Amino acid sequence: MPLIRANLTSKGLSTTASDVILQAWKPGTQKQYKSYLQRWELYCCEQKINPLSASVVDGINFLGDLYQKPLSYSAINTARSALSTVIFPAEGGTFGSHPLVTRFLKGVFTVRPSLPRYQEIWDVSTVLSYLKTLHPPENLSLQLLTLKTTMLLALLSGQRCQTIHALDVSHMTLTDENCVFYIQKLLKTSRPGKHLGRLEFRNFDEDKKLCIVTVLKEYVNRTKLTRGNYTQLLLSYCKPFKPVCTDTIARWLKKVLENAGIDITKYGAHSTRAAATSAAKVANVSVKTIMDAAGWANAGTFSKFYDKPIRASVSDNFGVDLLKTQC
Repeated sequence: MPLIRANLTSKGLSTTASDVILQAWKPGTQKQYKSYLQRWELYCCEQKINPLSASVVDGINFLGDLYQKPLSYSAINTARSALSTVIFPAEGGTFGSHPLVTRFLKGVFTVRPSLPRYQEIWDVSTVLSYLKTLHPPENLSLQLLTLKTTMLLALLSGQRCQTIHALDVSHMTLTDENCVFYIQKLLKTSRPGKHLGRLEFRNFDEDKKLCIVTVLKEYVNRTKLTRGNYTQLLLSYCKPFKPVCTDTIARWLKKVLENAGIDITKYGAHSTRAAATSAAKVANVSVKTIMDAAGWANAGTFSKFYDKPIRASVSDNFGVDLLKTQC
């Protein structure tokens, strides 16, 4: 992010110090900020403003310009965060927390509210019923085995595609009773003192057709010969069998949803997270277990029931409790 780098070096920071500070923003955040900082530079050029010494009023006027485009509340809020990296109020604090800025955003929200994407969610039992038809795992094609493995991992963990992407066979313990993954990569929610250290999946004897341990054993064994030096759990089921990205995992999840009869024009891959946690809540799985699994320190309506810090691991009870309520 050249504008932020220029701002840092203008304060006398060395190249090394600037590089380290830039790493405070994760790649996804940098990608989001980039387009808005580029727009900010163009706006400043048109208004003959120095983008590195602009006032709070200049920043709000820029947000007003975005409002006229028109951009959504979410987009303008992201722009506010991006401007907080280059605009510093004379009275102290940050641009994003300035009273005028927060009031402006409240006004935008009133006119263009950012409402939940899903007003209702699909029935988990529908997808689980489809997954039951993909049995036994040893008779499945590598494609179907991969799709079943991916969906079970998503549903029984309540995690994002990024977390599923981080699963690694070199940091995995697989037994007849359970499978434990030790997460060695930074995730979206990782920060000092808080990191999802492990994911544990337990054996499900009540219905072997939905037993993630059984499926994982077959998947790991099936991919052993084509894996080579790759240690990421999920590999492409087509040659050259390389590790897949998060977008591919999302596409696989949508494929399973489509095969199960879920409307994928309405629901995306991330809906597996909402579906799993919602089904667990309706089935009276404890709020603590749900929040541990989903990685929420507090989460909207759940916060009034449970507001303690979460553990640095996912409860292995979540997946088993969810399956018990659906079978």
